[in-house]
Amino acid sequence: MTESLRELIDEAKLSGDWNQVTDWCEAFDWATAVGVPTAEFYLKCVYETSPEGETRLIEAVSAARAAGTPWHRIARILDTTAQDAQDRFAPLIKSTEPAHQS
Repeated sequence: MTESLRELIDEAKLSGDWNQVTDWCEAFDWATAVGVPTAEFYLKCVYETSPEGETRLIEAVSAARAAGTPWHRIARILDTTAQDAQDRFAPLIKSTEPAHQS
């Protein structure tokens, strides 16, 4: 029986069935994510577990920006540059993000 998110992701990549990964993320005890802002952890989880979930990814980036996560940290999670992340997501996310952060 697998228990870690990494193991579930590896299995999902092989099988194409992402339901267990989604269930794990939805049931995760966010209080255990010590040291990582919740919005960033959620963004990483969505990015790693929803390869075709563009809507969820946009929502996760929007939540991270609303929580004050700068573009360079979002870019690190998404394995891209800050400029590319901003160009891709800024026009799509909710307008509640801080205007002064980059």
